[in-house]
Amino acid sequence: METVPRWWQAMTSSLAPSTVNHIRERVKQIETLPTIPAVFLPLLNLLNLPIDQVKLEEVVKLVSYDNTIAAQCLRMASSPLFGLARAPESIKSAVISLGLRKVETILLTCCMGNVFSVKDWTIDPTNYWRHSLGCAMVCRKFSEKLAASDGDKAYIAGLLHDIGFLVNCMTFSKEFAAAMEHASTQQVPLEEAELATMGFCHCDTGLALAQKWRLADDMLQAIAYHHHPERSHSAQPLVALVHLSDLLCRMRNLGYGYYERRRVDLAHDPAWAILANEYQALEQMDLARFSFELDEAVGEIAALVDIIFGTSHKE
Repeated sequence: METVPRWWQAMTSSLAPSTVNHIRERVKQIETLPTIPAVFLPLLNLLNLPIDQVKLEEVVKLVSYDNTIAAQCLRMASSPLFGLARAPESIKSAVISLGLRKVETILLTCCMGNVFSVKDWTIDPTNYWRHSLGCAMVCRKFSEKLAASDGDKAYIAGLLHDIGFLVNCMTFSKEFAAAMEHASTQQVPLEEAELATMGFCHCDTGLALAQKWRLADDMLQAIAYHHHPERSHSAQPLVALVHLSDLLCRMRNLGYGYYERRRVDLAHDPAWAILANEYQALEQMDLARFSFELDEAVGEIAALVDIIFGTSHKE
């Protein structure tokens, strides 16, 4: 029997019990899909370990386990984006050249493309992956600016925060199509459109999947609360970081393919206050300069999407 955290029960209390059960039943269908690489969940567990507990041999073993993923990893490591003097000729040399954490996050990103092999995308796949990768990269950059201790955890949280959209594509395709249409025509955030047309949103479906996968509690909360970080119970700084990174991406045309009619004031967002209370470095942060750096990274993000997911996902 699955253990459901109290905060998860509190969050879903706003939904009708029948809706919660409906979501969980639909999410159960996902485990029957044959596209989840066997390496994916072990990788998530590995990434939750302190860096000094991660063994080189274990990473090489996981990378080599799936030929498709191994090829993607080598292709990414060979990309000029990672600045290696010469392309690695083996998985082991790639791991040594790039470093454990970078290889792990590259591999995790590659796995994400294989985990969700959605036949009929309700949401444009290029837009989805650009936003998810963009948010992951911004989370890491933001974390570095704040001198936060775990930029890799921030990267993973940014990468996974919107997995509920993929759940919706696979298990609520008709309902989600109506939500996408509503969001596009009304120029409102997708979360708002989902709630208006479906009665729940990607935070609910993403959380159901993440809980089924038994992800770490802070990852669950990043997925559940990234639109409302103040509701997080024990991971507010991480969730706030994801929230602001998500907004920064959507402000830079790394959203979901339509214009959102909304005003964004990052410095007065509740997430900003959460981070300011946690990190003194935020007071000295030049937001305008940081925004400029992000603008320069947009092209890099688009290139990464093409490298990882191939030409089939190009617009």
